[in-house]
Amino acid sequence: MTNQISRRRVLQGITALPFAGSLSLSARAALAQSTTMTAAITGYSVINSLDPAKASLIPEFYVIWGVFNGLMKFDDEMNVVPDLAETVTALDGGGYEFKLKSGVKFHDGSELTAEDVKFTFDRVMDKETASPNAGKLGKVSKVEVVDPLTVRILTEGSYAPLLTFLTNARTGTQIISKAAFEAMGAEAFSRAPVGTGAWKVSDWRAGEGLTLSAHPDYFEGKPGFETVEVPLIAEEASGVTALQGGQIDMTSTAPAADVSMLMQDSKIQVLRQPGLNTRFISINLKKAPFDDIHFRRAVSMAFQREAMVQAVIFGEGVPAQGVIPPQLPAYYSTEPRAYMKFDPAAAKAEMAKSKYKPEEVEVGVITWSGGWWKRFAEIFVAQVNQTLGTKFKVEVTDANTAYARQKSGDFEAGVWGWLGMVDPDEYVGDLLTSTGWRNFQGYSNPEVDQLAAQGLAETDPAKRPEYYKKAEAIAMDEVALIPCFCSNIHNLLRADLEGFVQKPYSNFADQFRSMKLS
Repeated sequence: MTNQISRRRVLQGITALPFAGSLSLSARAALAQSTTMTAAITGYSVINSLDPAKASLIPEFYVIWGVFNGLMKFDDEMNVVPDLAETVTALDGGGYEFKLKSGVKFHDGSELTAEDVKFTFDRVMDKETASPNAGKLGKVSKVEVVDPLTVRILTEGSYAPLLTFLTNARTGTQIISKAAFEAMGAEAFSRAPVGTGAWKVSDWRAGEGLTLSAHPDYFEGKPGFETVEVPLIAEEASGVTALQGGQIDMTSTAPAADVSMLMQDSKIQVLRQPGLNTRFISINLKKAPFDDIHFRRAVSMAFQREAMVQAVIFGEGVPAQGVIPPQLPAYYSTEPRAYMKFDPAAAKAEMAKSKYKPEEVEVGVITWSGGWWKRFAEIFVAQVNQTLGTKFKVEVTDANTAYARQKSGDFEAGVWGWLGMVDPDEYVGDLLTSTGWRNFQGYSNPEVDQLAAQGLAETDPAKRPEYYKKAEAIAMDEVALIPCFCSNIHNLLRADLEGFVQKPYSNFADQFRSMKLS
């Protein structure tokens, strides 16, 4: 059964907040003193874990970003700056020494120490943890406690993205309380985690949402709201309805079809920018028919990406010919790639080289009903079938099942994508190398692996992009997956809500502390 919060619950279970534009001055003044904000996660219906080491889904990180801190963070201009760290010093031979801020308290009142940092990283690196985020620390050789507020992270040679991978982003390296984890155990901790963040989880209603309470001893100052309600609303359109009706104060996403209309609504703020994300068709290279390179190439040329951007996300994005988005401009390739453009004649010619006949192959394309994902699959299937005469069909399930099937290899094809990734290795390394944890396709090429490894080690920002560009080009020539588009990110807020700074990795709860009603 799909876990999701119904529209009825949104409308009945959350105290309605009328729009500022319809209020008297006295009512607006009273509203400005509200102690609760309702920030809905829209377009998603599942949160499995709030343990940073185990988290893998973007709605999980939406919450984690407010509950925890990293040693580092991104500032408003996307510069990597200290967070829990007071100072950072590079070490000869690779790695860094971090002096921690003193007096930082966890939600249970205990103080942050270097032992907590070491425990956090050792646990992520431990194979028994099976952390999907272990690759972020893949070149870390040792974590040493120097004194209660000093920790060293030693690496095997230079490791270019380490500081980026220690930020409070989609990294899984957020610092947890050693004592709390050992006392609670992994399962309990995943549902009631103890971090240093501005918010602590005071209630979790499976499939419905969470309640966050302000951390009064937060080291950067107590949040402006006492409580944040975080309902899960599976359909983005339902989130718009709830916002327009005053049942919620903001959303994590917005339906692309409504963005232009919503921008004309004076009662709603629309925050919008190109995002750090990649959207693609994941294909199982270990199964027929995608084990055949000619079949893969034919399919990749059989649909029009420009039309998909218009029909699926209503122009809120750009076509893609690789996995690295334009928001990483130094790494983004603008060179045309023959197999990544719509060319029906070339697609049919390539299919003629395949060992499979298009009319004899049935392919299920997995999707789910939330937001635009179902439309994504439907348009892809329709175009490919029309161009090639194949028998592709859409298989609709829930998001959790779609994810589980792709992870286990129980699929032929599926719409997929990742957002919130801030370093090129999270695209090329995670998606295209033999050991990449997001490589559900089963793609493997030693040259790509070697180039990605060189990119990890290269600290010269002028040289590093070439390794990733070359690796991506090889993988796209072999059609390791079928890139489709990169989408804009959006947040919707009521007009009188202030303090949210949108970042291209689609941040969310990390901004709640500074938010207030004007």
